[in-house]
Amino acid sequence: MPREKYPINCPWDFGPNQTLSHLHEWTLVNGDDYVKFSKNQHDNNWFNINHNDEVFEQFLSYQARLTYQKLLDKGFKLKLPK
Repeated sequence: MPREKYPINCPWDFGPNQTLSHLHEWTLVNGDDYVKFSKNQHDNNWFNINHNDEVFEQFLSYQARLTYQKLLDKGFKLKLPK
């Protein structure tokens, strides 16, 4: 079974080259589809993931990272704030 690709950097990571970690929400878009990631306000180990404002799920931090990478692999792009 092949190993899942674990993302090195996610926009919510802290570090010297991270400029998006201060945001409360990060959105990946692919055409009309979009997926919003946000940290749970009560527990930073959990992420809220919302697909097209219809499907709302909560994931642990490592699961959110893997989901983020899978979406990037499917062609989703991070929407940068204006």
